[in-house]
Amino acid sequence: MGKLYSTQADEVLKLYPATTTEEVMQAAADLASDRFISYSTWKWANLHAKTGGAPVYRYLYARPRPAMKTQNTPPARGASHSAEIEYALGNLGSNDVYAWTPDDYKVSTAMQSYFANFIKKGNPNGAGLPEWPTFNAGKLMRLDVESRAESDTTRARYLFLDQLPR
Repeated sequence: MGKLYSTQADEVLKLYPATTTEEVMQAAADLASDRFISYSTWKWANLHAKTGGAPVYRYLYARPRPAMKTQNTPPARGASHSAEIEYALGNLGSNDVYAWTPDDYKVSTAMQSYFANFIKKGNPNGAGLPEWPTFNAGKLMRLDVESRAESDTTRARYLFLDQLPR
């Protein structure tokens, strides 16, 4: 940690706290995810919200893929990068690698509805769907079996990463 963040290592530990093994695993995953794609996606959305002249809608895709049918492996620990593509496109049934459940199809149906609404009218919200707030409301949409708007808990982390030299 010190080698990568030098004098700011203590701040990283505050922003990605962990005391138990489970918390260490989550903090490490959060930091890796932020460094890989989450921070840069937030940065793009933040700039677009300030300058784009149109509402921005941010989501956190949280549904992990189920276990594979052909291997004796447990389901993934969490949602992986790009796992939502099959759900958003509604083609779970054409991928026979995973043991899709009714909950997976529920998530897929909701995502298709949100995305179709956004394509049609520039706003993902529609009848029968939980309200998706705009980006500048300090909230994001958590897409999962029970999708919901929730407070953005990542902002402090991203503001910290934003001030680091590139």
